[in-house]
Amino acid sequence: MIVETPAIVLKRFPYSDSSVIAHCFTREYGKISIMVRGAQRKRDPLSSYFQPANHLEILFYYKENRDLQTLSKVSFMDNWILFQDELKKLTYALSAIEITDKTITDHDPHEILFDELVATLSYFHTEEKYFNLCFWYYELKLLSLLGFQPSLPEREFPGMVLPNPNAGPNSRQILEFLLQANIHDSTFKSDLALQEVTAKDRRIVGSYILSNLEYHFETCRNLKSLKVLKQLLS
Repeated sequence: MIVETPAIVLKRFPYSDSSVIAHCFTREYGKISIMVRGAQRKRDPLSSYFQPANHLEILFYYKENRDLQTLSKVSFMDNWILFQDELKKLTYALSAIEITDKTITDHDPHEILFDELVATLSYFHTEEKYFNLCFWYYELKLLSLLGFQPSLPEREFPGMVLPNPNAGPNSRQILEFLLQANIHDSTFKSDLALQEVTAKDRRIVGSYILSNLEYHFETCRNLKSLKVLKQLLS
C-alpha cells in the first residue's frame, strides 16, 4: 500500500551507480530503509532531499515484511539550510541523529521520540546558545522514552558503576532539571539560560549520560559524531 509520513533521514548508502538506500526514522512506521532511484546522481533533485538530518514528508510503497521500501514522492517539511554552513550546528544535529540511529530498531514506531528529535534539530538550527544542554536533554529523553530513564540515586549496575552525578558543583541540579524539562514548553530556552554549567559540570554530566547510553545500548560505544563534537569544542 502507498503511505505518507514525516521522516528524518538518518544515513544514506550508494546502491548501484544511480540510486541510494536511505535509512529514515518515520513517525508512523519507525526506522525503515528506502530505495531512492536516481539520488546518486548529483544533478538529480532527489540527492538534496536524502541527506542526514533532513526533515521530510515521504510517500512510499509500504510492505510490512519487506526490508527495503520504494519511494514514490518526497518534499521538505523543514528546510534547515543553516546546517550546511555552520559546523557547530551540524555537528550537534548529526550527533543526535547518530544516537537515534544506534538505539532504535527497525519497524518500531516511537512517535513521541520522533517529535522530540524534530524539536531538538529545530533548536540546533534556530538557536545560538546552550547547545550542550539541549543535547543532554535529548539524550536523557531518548533513554526515558526507550524505557531506561536514569535514576540519579542508583549508580551500581551489574558489571558497571556509573559516574557520580553529584561530583560537579551543579551537575546534580542540571540533571534533575533536564529530566523534568520539556522542549515544547515556551519557557524551555529561558530555563536553559538559568543553568550554571562549569567545565567540571560539563565533564560529569556528559560522562554520566553517555555511560547510561553505553550500558543499555552496546551500539553507542565509540560514537563517531561524539568524537568529532569533542574535537570541535576543545
